Amino acid sequence: MSSKKSSFTAGVSGIGFRYMIFALLVIILEYGIIILTGLLFPDLYSFIKDNSARATLALTVLTIYMIGFPVLALLLRRVPKMVIIRSRLRFRDFLFYVAATAGLALAGVIIGTPVHMALTFPFQDGTADTNDLASVMMSASLWERTLVVGILAPVFEELIFRKLLIDRTIRYGEFASILLSGLMFGLFHGNFQQFFFAALIGMLFAYVYIRTGNVIYTMLLHMAVNLSTSIVTTSLVVKIMPYLEEINELDAAAPDLQPEMIAALLLLILWLLLLLTIAVTGLILLIVFFKKKIKIYKGKDEPSRGKIFSGILKAPGFWGFSAVCIILFVINYLPS
Repeated sequence: MSSKKSSFTAGVSGIGFRYMIFALLVIILEYGIIILTGLLFPDLYSFIKDNSARATLALTVLTIYMIGFPVLALLLRRVPKMVIIRSRLRFRDFLFYVAATAGLALAGVIIGTPVHMALTFPFQDGTADTNDLASVMMSASLWERTLVVGILAPVFEELIFRKLLIDRTIRYGEFASILLSGLMFGLFHGNFQQFFFAALIGMLFAYVYIRTGNVIYTMLLHMAVNLSTSIVTTSLVVKIMPYLEEINELDAAAPDLQPEMIAALLLLILWLLLLLTIAVTGLILLIVFFKKKIKIYKGKDEPSRGKIFSGILKAPGFWGFSAVCIILFVINYLPS
């Protein structure tokens, strides 16, 4: 049994080191490009600062999707993988997973938001990055949010943290694959605002991929999450922002509401209530039907879950990847 345990730890460590190189490469490229641009092309750097949202999305596409993903695929090509048998996902089951995803996202936000606020509260007067995600979403155009956040991010993140990862960890069992996929997906987001919900929905997406063998389903679930925020929610918030800024500038009673502002505000409230309803319903359904819908099978020679936890914690490669991700956490929570 000890040899099997060491084999599991060694396998996880090898995969973790490859993901560590991928994450480190992304960080070096992103900040290296920013620093070199500031040193060599000050005019271009000023333009980038004036268009920071667009620049952030462009850097994401360049560093993660265009460079990081192919490099990771090359690093993993010699790691043995298993083909997961494909099966169709019934439409009603897909709807269940959509609701469950919303529910887990809500649970993750409830857990992560207080942690995020506690870390950012001391720097309310001097931090540029405490709400960087929101500022990027608010400043980017509709087509930029749709393309990068709504489409490209789900496609490449599912390939990176589901397809590439699970195909190479499923031989250690379903539980280990689901746990690693969720944890590594959450850590790579680099902030507590996203860590918990990304880890939770990442585990659910991992389960769906293992059951279907088709990453298209998890891409669609991921798109449902990202598009609902990047298109509908953000667009409605952007619509009412001028009114909120006007109130703040006047520091007085609200000015007369314009008809289009009232419509946007009502739509936003109704939309948020709809999302909340779906999320709460999804949580209830997940709790009620968990044992029926979520069945994680244990292989004949698969280690116990306790040994899987300890094996992951003893894998240097997993901690190497985690350490690089912690750099992202530190960067995101440092005051400007």
